[in-house]
Amino acid sequence: MTRHVYNRVHVLVAASLLASAGSPAHAQDQEVAEADRAYVAPVMTEPDLPALPATPVLSQDGYPDCREDFQKIAAPFDKAEDTNRCTVLLDQYYAEVLTPFRQRMIDHQNEISAIYTSKVAGKMDYSAKSRDDFYTAMMAEHASSDPDGAHLETYRTLETRYQEDRAYLQDRFCFNTGCGGYPVPEYAVIEEKPEKGDKVKTAKKSKGAQKCKKSRKRGGLLGGILGGVAGNAAGLGKVGTLISSGVGAVLVGEIACQLTEEEQKEAAEATVAVTKEEEVGATATWKSPTRAGVSGSSTVTALNTQPNGRKCLSITDVAIIDGQETRVSKQMCRGQGEEGYTILA
Repeated sequence: MTRHVYNRVHVLVAASLLASAGSPAHAQDQEVAEADRAYVAPVMTEPDLPALPATPVLSQDGYPDCREDFQKIAAPFDKAEDTNRCTVLLDQYYAEVLTPFRQRMIDHQNEISAIYTSKVAGKMDYSAKSRDDFYTAMMAEHASSDPDGAHLETYRTLETRYQEDRAYLQDRFCFNTGCGGYPVPEYAVIEEKPEKGDKVKTAKKSKGAQKCKKSRKRGGLLGGILGGVAGNAAGLGKVGTLISSGVGAVLVGEIACQLTEEEQKEAAEATVAVTKEEEVGATATWKSPTRAGVSGSSTVTALNTQPNGRKCLSITDVAIIDGQETRVSKQMCRGQGEEGYTILA
């Protein structure tokens, strides 16, 4: 009896399910379920990734090609003067082209890093893959912009050329003037007669050489490269003879050797005055306290801040002696944390 009742109930439930399956409500539920199974989320379109800025490019055009110009000149003193002229041009190129380019590459690295940090990293508008790809490209550009990277190959070539050319000109300058272990050329030698003190020329010499030799006897010669930058902007050796006076930190040879000790101090004070202004165009003048017709000036012609924080000034010195003008250039630098400027040495 019990088994018969169970079978009857089972039949009734099944009939009820079949009846409900055909009802309108059940059909609607089926449509919703099918719609759910067919739903596909819309595809998100990523915005364009930011573009990396163009890489700075250094051209080899403009490098001073004056290294061998002195070979066309006969007189040793004039040869030395021309090597000095070329050295000044090389130092200006280093300060005005090579150093700023190195700074531009540092700025370039900082810029591309800032783009990734501020515009890509952690931005959910981009997929994880897009962010990773941008980071990889950014780091590759950063590495290529390092001092030993591919983007600085031309810079390294020019810096090496600069160092080699400057060392060569330093050697040729000393060869023609008698410094750095070379004998003093005969044209620059002046002997004295002990009994009267009259000077006798042992060889023909230029007027400039006479002035500098007389200055040695009067007030002491300041060393440095004649008329140029006694420099070590890129790890170069000392140029010219040794500095023999305290004001040698701010004066160079070609003007200093024509001045008495008192005049050297006046000229040095003018240089110190313009370095304190640290402004292009700053000028200070001086006059001899002992000789009429002797005067001069110092003028700042360029200001440059190097990547290591050192500031360098290009300064033009002028001396007028008996109506004749001598004009020379020098580079003076002040390291980060240092108080005063000195000639690179």
